[in-house]
Amino acid sequence: MKSARWGGGASAEHLLGVVGTAVGLVVGVASLYISWLGYRADRREHADSLGLTPMTDELALAVRTQWQAEARVRRLDEPYALPVPWRPARADVVEPWDILVRTSAGAPADRAALPPAWVGGPEGLAGSGEEIVEVFTARVPGRRLLILGEPGAGKTMLLVRLLLGLLQSREAGSPVPVIFPLASWDPDRQELDAWLAERLATDYPGLAAPAPAPTAGRPGQVTSRARSLLDQRLIIPLLDGLDELPAYTRAVALDAVNRSLPPGTPLVLTSRTAEYQAAVDPPANAGVPVRLTGAAGIELEAVAPEEAAAYLLRDAGGEGTLSAERWRPVLDLLPTDTPVGQALQTPLTLFLVRTIYNPRPGERLTALPDPAELCDTARYPTAAAVGARLFDGFIPAAYRPLPGHQMRWTSRQAQRTLTFLARHLERDLHGGTDLAWWQLRLAVPENTRRLLSVAVLGTAMFLLTLMGVGVLILDPFDGDGLGALVAVFCSAPGIMLLLGGWNGGLLGSPLWMSAILAAYLPVGWLLSHLFRLRERNTPAVRGHWSWNRSSLLLGLGTTILVGTVLDLLLDRVAGVGWGVVAGCVCWLVTAWNAAPADLSSITSPQELLRQDRRACWGFLRTGALFGLLAGLLLGILLGYLDGALSDTDPVNALIYIVFDCGIGFWSGLVLGLAAALHRTAWGDFALCRLYLAARYRAVLPRHFMAFLTDAHQMRGVLRQVGPIYQFRHIDLQRRLARHTQAPPLPALPQATRPEDAEGRPLT
Repeated sequence: MKSARWGGGASAEHLLGVVGTAVGLVVGVASLYISWLGYRADRREHADSLGLTPMTDELALAVRTQWQAEARVRRLDEPYALPVPWRPARADVVEPWDILVRTSAGAPADRAALPPAWVGGPEGLAGSGEEIVEVFTARVPGRRLLILGEPGAGKTMLLVRLLLGLLQSREAGSPVPVIFPLASWDPDRQELDAWLAERLATDYPGLAAPAPAPTAGRPGQVTSRARSLLDQRLIIPLLDGLDELPAYTRAVALDAVNRSLPPGTPLVLTSRTAEYQAAVDPPANAGVPVRLTGAAGIELEAVAPEEAAAYLLRDAGGEGTLSAERWRPVLDLLPTDTPVGQALQTPLTLFLVRTIYNPRPGERLTALPDPAELCDTARYPTAAAVGARLFDGFIPAAYRPLPGHQMRWTSRQAQRTLTFLARHLERDLHGGTDLAWWQLRLAVPENTRRLLSVAVLGTAMFLLTLMGVGVLILDPFDGDGLGALVAVFCSAPGIMLLLGGWNGGLLGSPLWMSAILAAYLPVGWLLSHLFRLRERNTPAVRGHWSWNRSSLLLGLGTTILVGTVLDLLLDRVAGVGWGVVAGCVCWLVTAWNAAPADLSSITSPQELLRQDRRACWGFLRTGALFGLLAGLLLGILLGYLDGALSDTDPVNALIYIVFDCGIGFWSGLVLGLAAALHRTAWGDFALCRLYLAARYRAVLPRHFMAFLTDAHQMRGVLRQVGPIYQFRHIDLQRRLARHTQAPPLPALPQATRPEDAEGRPLT
């Protein structure tokens, strides 16, 4: 290749000018890029220099903004905030009051010496509605509260109101209340404090960054901001849904809460009554009874029939309206023990029933079902049957066409997609509730995901080679040699395959192009396997160079080893060239990672996806630039070693430099693509989404994130917790996943996980 004559009679001065210009251009672009990275780093210094106190204020603003928006989406105040009453919890599930007071006061109980706001006994905890803030902050000794209730009784709704009330009265620098859904915690394999820190860093990615130096822990130990906030007791954990953990882990979870958050640490824990009772009082030979230590308890009561009637009538337009009169048969049965009277006693069922049967502005009554059907005991003989009817009718009601609202998905399409997602949570995530876009990959078998990434890498290399083929065949530069030069640059690593096909008369034939693609697939498999060694399955926000000693030593050692072996087997040029290439690849694989986001006001699933996608493209850009610069410098070095740059024909020397730049650019681009696929979540997400959309065309919508956003913001089917979605209620998720009347769907592919003797999944 180096001895080929491409024509032309350029002088040595002209060649040096071209090479100098090329070097200056590449170095200049690299300098600008590095300067831009430095500018971004300067912008991050403000967040990095924050102490914990200002950090808590920023976090409080983010939490408040997030949950105010979520309260609007969940329509908690429409038509008005439904008051949920509660009474003191049963004495056998909470601490005795005298022990609670003694523990919280730090001295023997003396009623005369107690703080004035503390109530004298558990009977003083009864209340309703907005009183929950006063109960937690003033009436409860020690500010540790257990909230119990039946399914749909409004535990999470009450928790949101408590959080917003605490943030409204919060002083600067004081602890921040944060809601933690317990369904994603595995107490058998992760300590509570570690899970809390991980969850904080997931919901608010800026908290994953290292803590400021004065609070970073012991010398040499790097502590995240999330862990520092927890260690300094600047987070008030609001733990939601103990009942959503598997039954065999609830007692273990309670014990972990008591160890990680001992008495004196404010917290709130919610659970269904029966599930908490089972953990406190397990069957014989099933473990030691355990309860939440140092905590008072309240239990939510059913909504009063007159309150439920007023709520439904107000949502229907008010007393005397035609839409309100449709409720008369139902309202007459609310105070009775009929199935409909028993069913419509919780905020959840009242929300479902008004969504299904009450009209919205501009909607005709004739298009709606009649709520009197719920009174038919032949069709709905039990309260459970009424509840099932409400769950089944909720999605069609949420997706019915409304005046002034664009309908991108029909109720049937939405039903199929949401059923798919519910089954994905139940099967692939073992009953979890967190619907995260970056976990959609678990709906695709692992071997299929690997084949997809290998196919993408092999196809990318093939397409770059195909560009060279097109340039050689079309030759838009009229045979002056520039066309071949561009072809070399576009497909330098495949140039020998191209020339072999050219000499054999096979260039452009399907057989020869298939052979080139087949030759690239093993290379794609090797790159995919290497970058999977440090694969990142959570969203990234930017590329990050890790200048650690291990990576540098590994790259240097690989360079020396490969260079020495090839120097002995071939020659010095091959040893230096391939040694440097191998060392750079090893260093890139181990040191080229992703970094967390800056501390921001709020992180939504869409914003996290955009950040991760930008990081993905950043890997591609950085890889191409790094490869181009490395190819140029390596080409000049090798050219002087083997004397190619001293050739009397300057065009050959120029081609030599361009050839090495092409190899560097091509290789850097492919390495950047491999890093983008495996060091960001968007790469896997994009491949798996396309795969699932192609396989289940009628189930998974093309614009998947737009569907989730619509289901949350417009339909109220999903709720948002930080960067993840959840079904509005766990019972809705389970109903969709297990209901035999659901639209038929193909069995979901899933990566199998082994289970132990008790049926618990193993990691």
